[in-house]
Amino acid sequence: MEHNIPKNIPVIIPALPEHVRCIAANMRPADVAEIRALAWEPESALRISLRTSLAAWTGTVDGVPVCMFGVCDGEMGEGRPWMIGTADLERYAVIFLRRCRKQVERMLDIRPVLANYVSVDNNRAIQWLTWLGFTIDAPLPWGARRQLFHRFELRRTT
Repeated sequence: MEHNIPKNIPVIIPALPEHVRCIAANMRPADVAEIRALAWEPESALRISLRTSLAAWTGTVDGVPVCMFGVCDGEMGEGRPWMIGTADLERYAVIFLRRCRKQVERMLDIRPVLANYVSVDNNRAIQWLTWLGFTIDAPLPWGARRQLFHRFELRRTT
């Protein structure tokens, strides 16, 4: 008997430590480059981001992690949003973009100002942030290696 179980359905679930290895092993080259520009190693950065997050989620497709994102404590009460994706995320980007708006709202419930930095070379991340309503500042040298990054910010409006 054949069951009509939907395939390729993206789902956002609470992030778990066991998701890290799969995402780190398949991380998008732009995310790897951005992490290394900050003098970190990809898997370590993802583990630390998850461990220090106030809230974090994993995007999965058929149970396979394709991205992880969350919010950590920042300076002066700001939240530090972050996201790491795999190459497979590109196939489901539009669906995840629509679904992650709810998580951004949850982040704003935790911290009414969200801000962080994104590499000038991480074009997909910049597009994602712009679509979500973040303001993107002019680039400036930032991080351990002083490479160019944009500061981005989103404030709760209500």
